Amino acid sequence: MDDAFLSQLRCPLDPEREATLARDEQHLCCSSCAAKFPIKQGLPVLVPDEVELPTGLREVSQLPCQRRLNAAKNRRGD
Repeated sequence: MDDAFLSQLRCPLDPEREATLARDEQHLCCSSCAAKFPIKQGLPVLVPDEVELPTGLREVSQLPCQRRLNAAKNRRGD
């Protein structure tokens, strides 16, 4: 995966699609919440079911971006 392609990717869990992804050996890591997505056979797997959550979190709804989204929905009455 080249740097030009990587620079276009955004975290699929970020509702605003602003959080970039950084590459390490086996993952792409969200710049905002540190969620990690696997790289399999050289391709990123940006599927929420495949995410490795940061230490201490047990579900996607606990991520900061998801808590902000839920708080905004509650304010609007969604």
